[in-house]
Amino acid sequence: MKKIVIMTSHLSGRGGTETVLRDVIKNINQKSDNYRAELFLMGGTEDQNWVQDLPYTSCVPAKKNKLLQQLEKFSSILQYLKKEKPSMVISVDTKLIRVCQLCRHFIKPKFPIVSWIHFSLFNEPLVNTKLLPYADNHLCISSGIAKQMKSLGIHHSNLYVIYNPISYIEKIVPRPQGTTKFIYIGRVQMERQKRLQDLLTALSQVDGNWHLDVYGDGEDADSCKRLSEKLGIYDQITWHGWVDNAWKSIHEATALLLTSAYEGLPMVLAEAISRGVYCISSDCQTGPEDLIQDGINGELYQPGNLKQLQSILQSVVTGKELPDQRSMKESIQFMYANSYYAHLQRDFARILDKWNAK
Repeated sequence: MKKIVIMTSHLSGRGGTETVLRDVIKNINQKSDNYRAELFLMGGTEDQNWVQDLPYTSCVPAKKNKLLQQLEKFSSILQYLKKEKPSMVISVDTKLIRVCQLCRHFIKPKFPIVSWIHFSLFNEPLVNTKLLPYADNHLCISSGIAKQMKSLGIHHSNLYVIYNPISYIEKIVPRPQGTTKFIYIGRVQMERQKRLQDLLTALSQVDGNWHLDVYGDGEDADSCKRLSEKLGIYDQITWHGWVDNAWKSIHEATALLLTSAYEGLPMVLAEAISRGVYCISSDCQTGPEDLIQDGINGELYQPGNLKQLQSILQSVVTGKELPDQRSMKESIQFMYANSYYAHLQRDFARILDKWNAK
């Protein structure tokens, strides 16, 4: 049985990365005959619920000066890896890639170090691209991230596009009759990553009977509400705030909207498509192009092109015929659990075979 250690820095416990980590570790441990996975949390987690049924180790360095903290982190990881003797280490954090690479000098047997970054490489301040070459291989959650890796000089033979897993949902969210219901799920940001300003501005130019349900909260919630008032569409929007599982509250939907400036792999699109919900998204780096197939499950528009976005939204409101919902669900077959984990384990085997052949 080969042990895989997945390393990450502090996580809140309430994000999409945590969901993916939990699902991957649980599935490997429950269904794989070849691998066992364990989580190492450097810095712990605010919400403990997501790790309660996972094998994990948490290390929270004492509050000291920065140098002593770094030495404690190095020592903790070194002792952990010596004890666990992993066959492979996967790091979600670029800083930990470098620490693991340094620790490997003092450990036998050696092991491959694999990066698994969940953000667009060039937009997220937590990603230090200069540290990526210290990893031997890279799991890429989208083809866009693989392209970014290649632009950094990383050889294509060390890149493995795996996407993220999603559960197959039998339920189909029905489309409403006689009206158009748009939904948005995510952080409420006027500009920055999510660009709700673009969404609200485009919607203000759409004629007809439509309504927007916003599931999410953020620092710009009040500003976005004021903008919707200024644009004259406040009464056509319901601001639900943070909802633990928005899909349980969504009983009808025509289309899900995403106006991001950048993503890693926007799982909200996959969640919508898996329920037969049409998606309209910016063609931002990275991820939407892997999920949305024009005319099959949604449409893409060029980021910042509000005229194009308004035109797409207007066509939906005025009765454009949307694709068959069952066919939409099947369009992301590659992300459903059975396909995903078979693919992932094949890539694990390829990485280990290459490492052992050195």
